[in-house]
Amino acid sequence: MKIKLLSFFLLFSAISFASFSQQGSGLGLKVGMNYNTSGKYFKDAESVWKDPMGGMGYHAGLFYKMSSYDIYLRPELVFTETRFQTGQLEAEAQRIDAPILVGLKLFQVVNVFAGPSFHYTLKDNYLPEMIDEANKKLRMGYQFGMGVSIGPVGLDLRYEREFNDQKFNFDKVFGGNQDFRHQQILLALSLRVFGP
Repeated sequence: MKIKLLSFFLLFSAISFASFSQQGSGLGLKVGMNYNTSGKYFKDAESVWKDPMGGMGYHAGLFYKMSSYDIYLRPELVFTETRFQTGQLEAEAQRIDAPILVGLKLFQVVNVFAGPSFHYTLKDNYLPEMIDEANKKLRMGYQFGMGVSIGPVGLDLRYEREFNDQKFNFDKVFGGNQDFRHQQILLALSLRVFGP
């Protein structure tokens, strides 16, 4: 009797442990807004003050969260449209982003995260034609941020920056090619649709 009771207790503990360790894992959808910045923060702040929606873009995609205790891995696949003002021209780009984030859950609802982010450019109206095609299309950067999640619903704010500068061709605006590094502030709402 004692062996059966002990076996039942161990089996129950193992199932409880497995379900607890995977709590919050699953596939989900995300959608949000992003603000593209040039890194010249005072100039950007002035532009935002004059036209708050001028540098706004959007993003939408999928994520998969693999959670164990309070640590998780979250790869994402996201379509992103970015835009920013240069004075006389609105620069636009469409790309596929694939961040791979490692996060830590705090106080059951708050989380912090960081990780590399890979970008593949689909279309743009500002990169010079002579740029090597691979360098133009495939880029790498990083993201970090924090968020809150209650059950399957999450809201996060993150900062993204690419590692390398790119030369942007705005002859009429800047008077020649200029170095520019993509930087964004992203606000996203997420919903886990599959998983415990």
